Amino acid sequence: MRGRKTAAAVVGTGVMGLLLTGCSLPDGIDGDLTSSWSELAEPVGFVPDAAVCHDAEYDERGSLADYQPVDCADPHLTETVYVGEFTDSAGERTNPPSAGSSDWRSAYRSCDDGAADYLGADFRYARLWLGVTVPTEEAWAGGARWFRCEVASLEDRDRTRSGSLAGALSGDSELRLGCFEVGLGDDDQSIESMDPVPCDEPHHAEFVGVWEAPDVPYLDGREGDSAEQVHRGCREQVAEYVDVPVDGDLQFRTGTIADWMEEEDWDNGDRKFRCYLWLNGEELEDSLADGGDSALPVR
Repeated sequence: MRGRKTAAAVVGTGVMGLLLTGCSLPDGIDGDLTSSWSELAEPVGFVPDAAVCHDAEYDERGSLADYQPVDCADPHLTETVYVGEFTDSAGERTNPPSAGSSDWRSAYRSCDDGAADYLGADFRYARLWLGVTVPTEEAWAGGARWFRCEVASLEDRDRTRSGSLAGALSGDSELRLGCFEVGLGDDDQSIESMDPVPCDEPHHAEFVGVWEAPDVPYLDGREGDSAEQVHRGCREQVAEYVDVPVDGDLQFRTGTIADWMEEEDWDNGDRKFRCYLWLNGEELEDSLADGGDSALPVR
């Protein structure tokens, strides 16, 4: 910007010189300094790349000055799985969307879909987390309308990993959730631990899929009605996974574990719960996928 202002000042001084001196112009010069100039090209704003990684912690705001992607083969904290654009009314805002706003949630839904395409499956099929990064106030004022979608490890958002996640959840991936040995708290109600184990080893729980909640206020797991709504949805995922009917007997076939998102993530657009079938006090030594009635009888 400084270079452009300096050039304009110099041209302006030159024009004043011609106007004030009244000197005659050489043949072929009409004195119109703009008639033969092509228009300046419209500035092209910075747009971040997808399929790159970052060794900085996740941040809701991103600027060109802080944009220093690294090779995904190197240790990193997040990976950009999709880059989208705010359009229509969202793009006409005077400020970038704030976390928890409707435009932010809309961007999150686009990120959710983009992440699934990039990873090969819903990111919730692994211990991953998804966040949205939008331009800074200054970048937005300068015309930036992008948003980028960052995936990080859910074990610890500061944990580094190496290697790209592109296609990492396709097929039989080691990252995909499977079977778990569950440790209960003293009250036999709270989950103390869920340790992944091969499904051919003794276990009590198995990941069955994801249930999407309706767009309602936060479903707090500490509230009975909200908890039951989520567990009912997870039982339906169990039925589809094991291939048993969704009927009045379903609740007598299996218990469920639901992986609750934080309220902040809910406000930002996450509406999907990880669901696990759970047989308390009964050990399994095989996956129940497509096992039918014999694999998950009424108890």
